[in-house]
Amino acid sequence: MSVEKSSYKTNQRPKKVFLVDKYVCRYMKEEWFIDAKKDKLREYGRLYGIHYHTVEKIVEEDGYNIPLHTLNIICFNKGVSLSEFFKLVERKYGNKIDDSYVIKYVDKKNNF
Repeated sequence: MSVEKSSYKTNQRPKKVFLVDKYVCRYMKEEWFIDAKKDKLREYGRLYGIHYHTVEKIVEEDGYNIPLHTLNIICFNKGVSLSEFFKLVERKYGNKIDDSYVIKYVDKKNNF
């Protein structure tokens, strides 16, 4: 085994990206965080009552496994109930949402 292959395996870890998480975050990105550029992240964080790093995670391509508590805070500050939010997501992405996931390999810099 070459050193390159060995370091690849030790520097990467598999990560499950659940489609439901991806589409929940994508909905917020497309409908609520419309122009979430670097200079707007703190503004969105203040507006929705969350840390700007959370906004960064939401607008990533694959989204992230957003805790229900965080989603509740965002919806509360938007003036939308959780049930209304999930209906909106289902209306937009209903045919794509199921319990499936894809495996992506990411750097091991985060141990969670």
